[in-house]
Amino acid sequence: MKLFAFYIGGSTETSLIEVHDVRFAAAEKMEDAYDGIRDSWWGTPESLHLDCWGELTSADGHNIFLKDAPQEREDKLWFVNLGGYDPSDFNELHKNIFVIAPTASKAKVRALKTILDWKGHHKDEMYEVEGIASIDEILAKSGHYLHLEKTDAPVPFIFKFGFNPAIRKKA
Repeated sequence: MKLFAFYIGGSTETSLIEVHDVRFAAAEKMEDAYDGIRDSWWGTPESLHLDCWGELTSADGHNIFLKDAPQEREDKLWFVNLGGYDPSDFNELHKNIFVIAPTASKAKVRALKTILDWKGHHKDEMYEVEGIASIDEILAKSGHYLHLEKTDAPVPFIFKFGFNPAIRKKA
């Protein structure tokens, strides 16, 4: 099993611009996660698409593995969505980051250090990846658990991006 991160987009019946969200899934291949993502999408089904997607194998100096037994550890994997503003851009800027920390407050501090050059930066949402219901459900059904292993050679999160409507198709 692999851990996948998906940045999804689309529209709602009343939205004027595209809306976005993030989903995480444990699956053998990313396409195996599409049904669950489609089921959780609140927008119009015909608008749903992937904007970014990739397998999460490393984050913040740790390799990430899915195994069939829990791991005793203090640190957790956190997904942090940071927001901020540029006075010359009529838009809210966002940066999504994965950090390893024992608590939400320590994860926030680590993440905010990456956007100190932004004006008016703030935290929109913070999630402990292990605490997101869809991950827990998928991992519980498959009998896999998130494991973190320190590494001196972390691999950057390599993801693909671009408008990808493949998620709309039922397998």
